[in-house]
Amino acid sequence: MASRLFSGAAGFALGAALRAAAISVLAFAILAALERHLWASAAVAGGVLGLVLLDLMRSVFAADRTLAQFVEGLTAEGYERPTTPVGLRALGEAIGVALDRLAHIRAERQQRTDFLEALADTVSAALLVVDDKGVVAAANRAARTSLRAGVGPISAIPMLDPDTAQRLLALPVGAREIMRLADKRVMLATVSGFTAAGGARRLIALQSVAGDLDAVELKAWQDLVRVLAHEMMNSLTPICSLSESIAAKLADPAAPRADVIDAAEVISRRGHGLMTFVERYRQLTDTPLVVKARITGADLLRDLDRLAGAMIGADPIAWSSAVQPAWLTLEADPDLLEQAAINLVKNAIDAVRGQPGAQVRLTLTLEEEQIALSVADNGPGLPTADPEGVFVPFFTTKPGGSGIGLALARQIALGHGGRLEHQARSAGGALFRLTLPAA
Repeated sequence: MASRLFSGAAGFALGAALRAAAISVLAFAILAALERHLWASAAVAGGVLGLVLLDLMRSVFAADRTLAQFVEGLTAEGYERPTTPVGLRALGEAIGVALDRLAHIRAERQQRTDFLEALADTVSAALLVVDDKGVVAAANRAARTSLRAGVGPISAIPMLDPDTAQRLLALPVGAREIMRLADKRVMLATVSGFTAAGGARRLIALQSVAGDLDAVELKAWQDLVRVLAHEMMNSLTPICSLSESIAAKLADPAAPRADVIDAAEVISRRGHGLMTFVERYRQLTDTPLVVKARITGADLLRDLDRLAGAMIGADPIAWSSAVQPAWLTLEADPDLLEQAAINLVKNAIDAVRGQPGAQVRLTLTLEEEQIALSVADNGPGLPTADPEGVFVPFFTTKPGGSGIGLALARQIALGHGGRLEHQARSAGGALFRLTLPAA
């Protein structure tokens, strides 16, 4: 009982109280001795008073030093365990437990940090963490080696010329864009955002896509040549045949001239058809410049509802649309975005026209850091062998189709920093999603 009474905070308080009482008694004794001119007694009492004061100050300073060491340990990387003063055993034990717990938490946090740094260093993409002032706060190994990046302004990175650096900073969160470095390497830049203690941060990833682009470019050229050859052969074959027929008929004086005129008119029509085909191709390569403006999702869907109603006409096609949330707004070129949506809606309506229970649904939704415009139908769906073939210019499965609607819609999506893709539906039909960075 006595040991418990004189330990911990109670022991410290009791010791301080006894010292205060001793100081009061000694001070009274000194005053009494001085009144009676007992100089020697006053001197002895004064000496004892000084010793008591020193002891009290030592005790207070020891407690203060212990707490100061503990507070310093909260912010220090390594902990220096304070010495427990006499009479403060419980405080010393509590401080020891707290320091052990803090050391364990800090060790776990350091392990997670080391793991994340090692993980980032194993990624082949160059990763840059940039603050709102355009200053690189961190870079992984790929960024340090391939870009020679370090902490500092992004414009100071040797592999980024000033224009490329500004384009990277201007990219909105969620955007994807092809960039060319100072050494002419082609990189795919993607941007994501997060919030740290110092404020908003952007994570810029630069992935070398030279090999992938070569393969994609080769496939695109092969598809384009295949389509061009098919279209031209369809026109040139009858032209060649009719030309031979005209030559034979002109060589025969008895041949009716009406047959020659008819053959010449067919050749003329086919020639104009080829010119129209080339003009359509030229229009596909000259995509209009994107001029963004703030538009509301409700206004966009209201216009598309009217256009869809006109395209459906009297056909029994169930049309529905929805925007979620209702206040959704987006930064986009209203004319180009509407044109891309019209192409998707028209394809869906044409796909279900004449089928029982035909349905087409248009939705505009906010998904994390992007906006998705989706058009779904319950028609026959896309060719299972090569669904991506529908994005090849002039590819079409519809009689009289131009084959440029989806290609133009994809170019419009890319011009907005987004993408257009097809997703399979378990219930059948087709689903196209045009995604844009959120405003």
